[in-house]
Order: sequence, then structure tokens, then C-alpha cells
Amino acid sequence: MLNENVIPDPDGKDKEVAPLPALLDFYDLPLPPDNDPNELLKHRFLCRGGAILLVGPTGIGKSSFALQCAVLWSLGREAFGIVPAHALRVLIVQAENDLGDMAEFREGIMKGLSLSAEDCHGSVIKTVWEDTRTGPEFCEQVLKPLLEQESFDLVVIDPALAYLGADANQQKDVSIFLRNSLNPVLHREGCGLVLVHHTNKPATGTERPAWQAGDFAYIGSGSAEWANWARGALAIRSLGSHDYFELRAGKRGKRLRWTEEDLVTPAYTKIIAHGSVGICWREASMEEFKAAGGSELTKLVAHQRSGPDMDEFMAIFPIGYKTEPRYGLLSADQIKKLFLDRGWQKDLYRAMCDNAEAEGLLVRVDGEGRGGQVLRGLPAIAEAFLEHKIAKGSILEEVPLAKPVVRQKAKKRR
Repeated sequence: MLNENVIPDPDGKDKEVAPLPALLDFYDLPLPPDNDPNELLKHRFLCRGGAILLVGPTGIGKSSFALQCAVLWSLGREAFGIVPAHALRVLIVQAENDLGDMAEFREGIMKGLSLSAEDCHGSVIKTVWEDTRTGPEFCEQVLKPLLEQESFDLVVIDPALAYLGADANQQKDVSIFLRNSLNPVLHREGCGLVLVHHTNKPATGTERPAWQAGDFAYIGSGSAEWANWARGALAIRSLGSHDYFELRAGKRGKRLRWTEEDLVTPAYTKIIAHGSVGICWREASMEEFKAAGGSELTKLVAHQRSGPDMDEFMAIFPIGYKTEPRYGLLSADQIKKLFLDRGWQKDLYRAMCDNAEAEGLLVRVDGEGRGGQVLRGLPAIAEAFLEHKIAKGSILEEVPLAKPVVRQKAKKRR
């Protein structure tokens, strides 16, 4: 009997057709309960099936930071103001640190946090080393069997580029890995993910004088798809010192409910530092930071902390236009100028744009002409611009082209 759920594959193998997703009534969707079993990190910063992107320059200690979070979350304790919903069972899949490194991390974290073996009783953290399989093969042949073998709440993959197996700058390659390979495994097994990611080389030119310490290694990201895909994003950035850094909640940061010193104003950054005892991290106060870094570092952190929230950011975009839709859209240079005019750090504009586009608040379109600059604006204005662009192109197509004038060569006089 013919199996209607199987389709022929060009390689000679049959592939099962995934069933259609269930149709749900939007108005009947229930609110998450107070003790939501799907919540992993408090206030729904991370839930089962979701992922957090942890980004930072090379060599600053991203792996030890991720491991310290794993240790504390496995004990049901908060790490840097990020609170687990309960004690989490953690699986660490990594390809950079050998077993000796991992053991040193463990001892350094326990020493730095004053944890004894008895304190860690009940903590479940398993780790594997994998550096041969990448892409869909890694997800199907490594990650999926590990999660089927033992139940985990959270997976830490370190680093992302060890398992991508493709071009980190190409949206298609990144989407296949994140959305079509990782996501189905996370959803099927009901666990969350922390994906540790190296950042790309910093820009050159006029922005170079503003770089500090670790920024010279890498800054930014590859394809915008890395940030678009992640449910939340955390970034570790240098503050001009090899000991002090900024931890920034770049996406869904408001859910962490961090506050400034007044305990009222929402905060999206924390100052963190390498511990003086063991291989570990700790939070640092602004007073300590000022005393250690002086006025130049204080100015830098104040500048880096000056950024808009999403409502403030969206308010810079026109809600209408007078003549043509083009004048309701903004170029990258216009957005950066508006950031500078408002005292915001202009380097934050790209991440804000990516987040707004991912949430459907902004639309990116190509300007007119070959090599037209990228423009951004509200969805309705962007749609009107594209319609105007098409209409303008159809009018030009109806205008007959003038025949080129062929000039006769002048005859030489004898």
C-alpha cells in the first residue's frame, strides 16, 4: 500500500513529509501560567525550544562565562541577574577546550564562587567534545541522539562556528543550520539553547579610534540572521580594560528586569570583571570601575550605555510623507546622524535595526537605481515605496527609446 507521507528523494532515499502544523485560534491562546513548565530563565527570557546568543570577542573568557552560568543555573541560582526558573539540567557540547581546560574551568569557578563539592550535590552538568560533524549532520547524528539518551533542560554549544559548516555571512547557510536543523531538535526534545558565538572583525576607518582593548579582535556579527533567529541575545564587550567588561542584554533585555542603581530605571547593561580568585567572573560596581579605570573609562562606559529602547528608536522613523514614499524612509547615514543628534551610541543602530526588522516593526528595501542604498521605514511606507517604484518603472518602459545618432567620420582632405 502506498504511504502518502513519504515522497521520493532524488538520491534514491524516501523522505517523510512532515505533518501540517495545527491551526489554532489566535483569540483562544491561553496566557502562560505563573509556574510555566516551559520557562527556563525567568520572565520568559528563555523558554523550551528557544535560544540565546552569547556573543563576545575572542580570548576574553566567553567559555568560562557560559560555564559559570551553567553551574549557577544547575544549582537554581541566578547568574549576573539572570534567574533560572528552577535547577536546570545542562548539556555542554564544545570543540575548543580540552578536558584539562574544562577541569580548570570547573575548579576556578568553584573556587571563585566558594562552592564545595557538597554545595554542587544535585547539580547535573554533562559535557561532550565534538569537532568532526557540522550542519544538519551534527544536529541529527550528535545533538539529537545525546538529547534522546538523557533528558536536559539546557544545551550550551560552544562555539557556533565549529558546528555551522558553512559561510557565517550568508543568510541562507545560517538559516539552514539554525532554523531548519537546530530548531527542530530543540522543539522535539523540549530544551533551550545558549549558543556561544565569536564576533567578526571590527570596521576600519573613522570608527577605529573608538575601539578599546578586546574590540580590536572582533566586533559585530556575520549574517543578521544570527541575531534575528535568537530569542534573546547577550554580548560581552570590552570597556578599554583587560579586566573590566560590559555585559549587554541586546535583545529581550527588558525581560531580565535589570535596573539602574535607583532600582526603578530599566537597565540593559552590567559591568562584569574577571575574578581575582580562580577562573571566574563577577559583577563589578560603578564605583569600583571608576576607581580602577579613571575618567577615560568612565566616559567610555557612559557613552556605551547611552542607547534607546525600542519605543524611542521607532520614534525616529517618519509615520508619513508629503510627496513621495521615499521621503518617509531613512538611510543608514540618516539613522546614524539621528543617533548622534540624540546622544545615542551610533554603533548600536545596526543591532536596533536588526531587532526591529525581526519583530516586523521595520522593513528594509533597496533604493532606486543600480547600487541604490538600503532604506528602512515603517511597513506601510516601505510597501508604498515599492509600489511607487514598480509604477515608475512601468511608465519608463512605455517611453520609446531614442535611436542612437551615428556620426559619420569626416573625410580626410587631400
